[in-house]
Amino acid sequence: MKKILVILFLIKCSFSFAQNVDLTSVDEFFKIADCLKNGKEVSTEQWHQFDSSAAYSIFSNYKDNRISNIVKSTMQSVFGDLNRDKESENLISLESLVRTNYEEINENYLKIKEFRHSYDFGLLISNAKSRLQSFLGCDSLDTSVKWKPVYFLFLSADGKDMDDALVIDFNLIYKMTEEQRINFLAHEFFHVYRGHFENHEFNYANDINFAIDMIANEGIADQIDKYMGYREYYSNIIGSKELAEEFVSLYSKAEQDIITLQTILLQYADKQIDKNTCIDKLLEIYKYNGHALGFYMSNQIIKAGLRDEMIKEFHNPYEFYRLYLLATNNTSPLSNEFLNFLKKATEQYYK
Repeated sequence: MKKILVILFLIKCSFSFAQNVDLTSVDEFFKIADCLKNGKEVSTEQWHQFDSSAAYSIFSNYKDNRISNIVKSTMQSVFGDLNRDKESENLISLESLVRTNYEEINENYLKIKEFRHSYDFGLLISNAKSRLQSFLGCDSLDTSVKWKPVYFLFLSADGKDMDDALVIDFNLIYKMTEEQRINFLAHEFFHVYRGHFENHEFNYANDINFAIDMIANEGIADQIDKYMGYREYYSNIIGSKELAEEFVSLYSKAEQDIITLQTILLQYADKQIDKNTCIDKLLEIYKYNGHALGFYMSNQIIKAGLRDEMIKEFHNPYEFYRLYLLATNNTSPLSNEFLNFLKKATEQYYK
């Protein structure tokens, strides 16, 4: 996993708050921000406590400290008196997304602090699991699933399913409606739940398999919270017109990119290209973990009245692609040769 498995959130797990929610990074963030806003110097010990908090601790230990450095410099710029040239940043770079988030936090600082102490996070988790159960159409969720704790922090307006925890931006949850919060967390819980049933041996064998599976994974999950479409979701819920335009653009060319995906994988299957070349070519169309590709496919599946079939086989990537071809009444440029390639690649893992 050297190229496709690039992540913004890296996390290690500890338990607090009834073994469900950890808010220590939120609290340490406020302590630092309070100092900066009051013109006080942040002590070495305070920064150490910040770095040691649950969600931020991994950043201070990461090999190049990039995320930790972005967080600290942006905090000092937004809440303190550190000058920084905003014009040099790319509109959707991590630095820009963090700055935008922190500026919003500064504007609503006291309200966000109050929300931290008054909001029932345990109830949110319970409601999100109920939403997931409803989405899956099952009488109850499998009791053998090991649910991950939820870590809150302030970074960019996003969330991530990591190996040992879900990591969620606190400001994003604050500014959402209750329904949006439930849907957002249910999306992340879907990844946890699916992870219990998916075949990790297949998914993590190489970057190619990972991309094939993640397109299906995100495509189905996006139906939980992004069913209204990318433009409305990223503009009105996430609050980023730049991301809205980016995802709308990716979605608009998803059908053509799916054809390209087929071409690349068949070239690889026929040994016309090697694995590294295949991965390099995939990266040209595989953006944001394949969200747009998968969401386009799941929308076509649902429009064709095949939603129940998609949900029934939600853990099986081959079935997702098969249903997409079926949904297009075999008019899709996807070929039986491509489906046979996927079937052969997955059949020993999904009986």
